Amino acid sequence: MKYFFTLLMLICSLLPAMAQSDTPPPAPDFTITTSDGVQRRLYADYLDQGKAVVLQLFFTTCPICVEMAPFLETFYYEWGSGQGSAEFISLSVRANDSNADVERYKARVNGTFPGAGNDGGGLAATQPYTNGTYGVFLGSPTFVVIAPDRTVTYNPKGSSFAATIDSLERALRSTGVAKPAVFFTLTGKVQNPDSIGIGKVHLKVRNADPDSTYSDSTGAFEWTTKLVARDRYRLQLERNDDHANGLSSFDIIRIQRHLLGVEPFTNPYELLAADVDRSGAVSLIDILQIRRLLLRIDTELSKNKSWLLLNGDYQFNDPTNPFFEAYTGEAASFGFRSVDKTVAPFSIIAIKIGDVNFSAR
Repeated sequence: MKYFFTLLMLICSLLPAMAQSDTPPPAPDFTITTSDGVQRRLYADYLDQGKAVVLQLFFTTCPICVEMAPFLETFYYEWGSGQGSAEFISLSVRANDSNADVERYKARVNGTFPGAGNDGGGLAATQPYTNGTYGVFLGSPTFVVIAPDRTVTYNPKGSSFAATIDSLERALRSTGVAKPAVFFTLTGKVQNPDSIGIGKVHLKVRNADPDSTYSDSTGAFEWTTKLVARDRYRLQLERNDDHANGLSSFDIIRIQRHLLGVEPFTNPYELLAADVDRSGAVSLIDILQIRRLLLRIDTELSKNKSWLLLNGDYQFNDPTNPFFEAYTGEAASFGFRSVDKTVAPFSIIAIKIGDVNFSAR
């Protein structure tokens, strides 16, 4: 029994040391001279300044590195191209890669973040990450994410280039640094159902800088603003002026013919334009509202804005009853993610309320 307790105490005394050995050590400091001739110090220039650092362990003739370069460059831009809260550095794992080789590699792949070859200290800086200290080195490219507190995330990766970028994104965000806003361009066009451009539509994205713009006289817009890459945003649109614009006795006659079944509306946009009081149906009350606007008894609609703006790519589940979808569903949804420097063009349908023949300009 005495020997049992002695053995037990010995095991317990070893447990803290064993646990400590399983904890990766802090990232060691290094000083390199990159291919652009700049001396860079991991601690003093980056970590001590509150920046995270992404190391790419690569070599200049690595075919996979070349293929992945465009994905990595876009990702570098998303994180501020070194001007934000993170810096990316390429370090060659090959002794025969010089800074001149690294510079030629950067020109080949249109690379913009710094890199170092053996003569710039790159190979020496890679040693802690290729000798098994942080995990098994499986070849290039391998990525290392270093937080400002010097903790290391080794080899975040995925089953594809895009999946690896997603893993890098998660690893960088886990360091606690804030992702900066960078410039994106939003483009699109606002048109009525007859493909006529509608200007003066106010477009707004919260937390953008600048946060709004207007469509021009052709209905087009091209708007460069700052967004945080990969975050979700919502485009908000409004035009609410001159409620009588485009309204005439012809619209009243058309709505009457629809109600009598003589000439029913055949598309969802006509139905939405005819629902003047936004009740979710077309009725005689809608005709009354139009009459009051034409007679100047009213200057605006009491229960509706003058324009309804919808996602032009949306296909109604029930075109004969589009009201619920348009008012509270996906038809009016303009959510998007900022995942490229130019957001895919928005197609927007503008419906003038009461104007069932789409004559408003």
